[in-house]
Amino acid sequence: MNNFVIIANPISGKGHAKNVAEQAHAALTESGKQGQLVLTSASGDAKRFAQEAVSDGTRFVIACGGDGTLHEVVNGIATVPDVTLGILPCGRGNDFAAAIGVPLKPEAAIAILVSGTTIHVDLGCCYSSRQSSAISDQQKPLSTESVARNEMEGGSTERHFNTQTPLTEPQGIIKKYFVTIATCGYDTEVSRRASKGTPLFAGTASYAYAAVETLFYYEPPFVRLEGDFGTHEGPLLLAATGITSRYGGGFQIVPDARIDDGLFDVCIIRPVSSLTVLRLLVTLFWGGHVGHPAVSMHQTRTLKIETDTPMLLYADGEPMCETPATIQMIKHGLVVMAPQRS
Repeated sequence: MNNFVIIANPISGKGHAKNVAEQAHAALTESGKQGQLVLTSASGDAKRFAQEAVSDGTRFVIACGGDGTLHEVVNGIATVPDVTLGILPCGRGNDFAAAIGVPLKPEAAIAILVSGTTIHVDLGCCYSSRQSSAISDQQKPLSTESVARNEMEGGSTERHFNTQTPLTEPQGIIKKYFVTIATCGYDTEVSRRASKGTPLFAGTASYAYAAVETLFYYEPPFVRLEGDFGTHEGPLLLAATGITSRYGGGFQIVPDARIDDGLFDVCIIRPVSSLTVLRLLVTLFWGGHVGHPAVSMHQTRTLKIETDTPMLLYADGEPMCETPATIQMIKHGLVVMAPQRS
């Protein structure tokens, strides 16, 4: 029986991930463990490989690549008990790796796999009755007739949300898991664009470029958000629901989030002018946006999301599902290999 499996996306890190995975395989083998290295070639491979590994009894599953590889691996192991996740960060953002203290330097990350310690971190679960594939590749912006764009930075959100479908308890028709931040609204579209990449920028810069590009056409939807904090109704720029504090490779959207406190930190930003969005983007690097009058911060264990028309949700930089959806916290739902604590 294999002690471990490394699931690597060979094109991550401009092709560097394959070499990192091979180094990790050699180091783990030399330490006395037995395992295999498998390479993905298409979307869905990482999840399938992870499921096959744990069904065969493997209990140490290592994701080598970017956010997409990590997201798929997590969804392949999340429902299986006694499985430990390992991380070899080789992508653009690497936000989960940063949250648990895994460095980007391959040698240091590999050393953690060999001699690190296990920690329990929180896991997010998203329920929906609508597949993310139900929406087109380019999410259609809502018409100006259906959206009241509020350009006032502290503007009222008292216009009522009218929907024929009330929020309901999770039906479990579609269930997906995530480990960083789930997004709704403007930052979902930014994630979609950033995931396609650009020949001009990489890493955090590609996310910033996508954020500016999205400003030219994004129209805020009307939403209803319900959590432990109460209910928020009105036009929305974005709602970021985080286990970790950052996304996009360093944007501190929910700076006080902790990966093991059993709570989501939620950042809700009401619509503001494009110029103000640009100003807020700069402050996201240190969490300076939290004091803005259009921003509210909350904590919750559950978040129900309803929009006036179906909207795509992203998590870990990957498409999850369409609204209406319910996001729930699973406290300490994932075991991860992390650096030894001093």
